[in-house]
Amino acid sequence: MDIVVTPTIVNDKLLKLNTQKSPGEDQIHPKVLKESAETLCEYLACLFSKSLATGRLPNDWKSAIVVPLHKKGSKKKTENYRPVSLTSIICKLFESIVRDHIVSHMNRHSLFIEHQHGFRAQRSCVTQLLEVVDEWSNVLDEGGCIDTIYLDFQKAFDTVPHERLINKMYSYGIRGNVLKWTKNFLSNRKQAVRIGKSTSSRGDVISGIPQGSVLGPILFLIFINDLPEVVHSSVKLFADDTKLYRRIESETDCVRLQEDLDSLANWSEKWLLRFNPIKCKSMHLGRQNLNHEYHMNSGENTVKIQQTNQEKDLGVIFDENMKFNLHISSIVKKANQKLGMIRRSFEYMDKQMFLMIYKTLIRPTLEYATVIWSPWMKKDIVSIEQVQRRATKLVKEIRHLTYEQRLKELGLPTLVYRRQRADMVQMFKILNKADEVHLRSLSVSSSNKTRGHNMKLEKHHYKHRSAMNTFTARSANDWNILPSECVNSNTVNSFKSSINTVWKNKPVKFQYEF
Repeated sequence: MDIVVTPTIVNDKLLKLNTQKSPGEDQIHPKVLKESAETLCEYLACLFSKSLATGRLPNDWKSAIVVPLHKKGSKKKTENYRPVSLTSIICKLFESIVRDHIVSHMNRHSLFIEHQHGFRAQRSCVTQLLEVVDEWSNVLDEGGCIDTIYLDFQKAFDTVPHERLINKMYSYGIRGNVLKWTKNFLSNRKQAVRIGKSTSSRGDVISGIPQGSVLGPILFLIFINDLPEVVHSSVKLFADDTKLYRRIESETDCVRLQEDLDSLANWSEKWLLRFNPIKCKSMHLGRQNLNHEYHMNSGENTVKIQQTNQEKDLGVIFDENMKFNLHISSIVKKANQKLGMIRRSFEYMDKQMFLMIYKTLIRPTLEYATVIWSPWMKKDIVSIEQVQRRATKLVKEIRHLTYEQRLKELGLPTLVYRRQRADMVQMFKILNKADEVHLRSLSVSSSNKTRGHNMKLEKHHYKHRSAMNTFTARSANDWNILPSECVNSNTVNSFKSSINTVWKNKPVKFQYEF
C-alpha cells in the first residue's frame, strides 16, 4: 500500500494546521507553515515523497523535547506530571498523511475490531459508554448480574515493542514504502526533558509509541487490535482503557470470566504489554451477585483483583446500582469549586464576560456525557440546576432578578432543557450514522401506520426506574413527536438549528422552586 504524496494533499494539510500548537525543536511555528502553504506545498510534497521512497527520515524529525505538565497532587512527585512531547510540525504534517492512508486501508478491509472506540472516526468515549449502559441496564432489568473487571496497563504507550508492532502491521497488509518508512520512524529516536530554561542531555527511546506524534495512536490501535480475540466474554476498549465483563448466572460464568482474564494475562506476556494487577479492579452489579473474587497472574505471582463499588470509567463514575448519583455529586462539587474560584478572582463581571467564562469553565463540567447519566431523581436535577442559578448571580446588574429572568437576560436555557436537546442530537447522530453505536434496545418502528415522521422508535417496557431512564428509553417520546422536517435534516448542524426552532417555545419540564 504505497502512498503518493501530491502538492494538493500537502496544501490541504497545511491549511488545517492549528496555529496554537507549540513548535518542535526546529522552532518552525505552525502559523508560518499555514500562511506559506501555497509556496511550501510543492517543496514539502517532494520532500515527503523522497522520504517515503528511501524509507528514511531526517534525524531532527525523530528528536523530541519533553515538557512535564502538572496534573494533580504534590508537585514533588514525578508521577503527578503528564509528559508532553514537542516534535517537528513538518513531521507531524507528514505523519497525518501516512495515518490517513493506514486508517483508510484498515477501514476498507474492515480490520479494526468493533470493540475499539478510541482514536476512531464516529466513535468516542460517549459512544462506548452508550453501548455499555445499554447492555448492562437490560441485564439488570431482567434481574441478572454482571461482573466487570477494569484493567490497567503498565505505561501502555511507552512499552510497545517496535519489532512486534512492525510484524502486526505486516500481518494486516501494511507493507511497501509505508511499512519501511514506519520502521525507520520508530527507530533511533531521541528525547530530552526541558524544565524552565534547563534541558537535559538526550536519551535513546528504545520502545513505545512516540509521545506527541500524530501517527502514534493509530499504531497503538493496530498493536492492541487482536486483544479481544483471545476471550469469550465481552470487551470494550478506548485506546488502552480496557474492561472485561460478563453476565453472571452461576459459578460457571465466574470461572469462564476468570479463564478469559487468564487469557488476557497470557496475551500481555506474549506481546510484552503487561497489566498492572495492583491497579486492576472488579465491580459486581446486580442484587443477587455472587461477589466472586478474581485474580491475575503477574509473572510468577498471583495477585487478587481489588473489589470496588464505584469506578470512574472514561470520565463517568459508575456504581454497582447504576444510579449515577455519585457522579452527579462529583461534578456538582467540581463545578462549585470552579465557581468559587471565579467569584474570588473577579470583582466585577458583565454579561459578555460571564458568558465566556461560564460556557468555558463551568457548563462543560456539568454536561460531559449527559446522555449517559442524565438524572431522574429530583434532588439530583435540583443540585445541578442550582450551580447555574448561583453562577448567574455573578452578574451584579441582574442579580436582583428571578432565576428565569436572569436566564432570559443572558440568553441561557435551563440545564434540563440542554440535556433534553443533547439526547435528541445524539439520537439523530446514531440514526443517521454520524456516530457508530450499536444499541440492542434501539429500533425504528416497522409499522407504516404511524403518524408523523418515518423514523419513530419502538418503546420498550422496563421494570426498574434506572432502566427506564437510559438513553433510548427516555428519548423515545421526545423523538417520536418531533416534526418530520426536523428529523429528516441533512446534517447534524441543520438538525440543531431545526430543533432550536421547533423547541423555541417548548415549556421546560423544570418546576422546582429555588
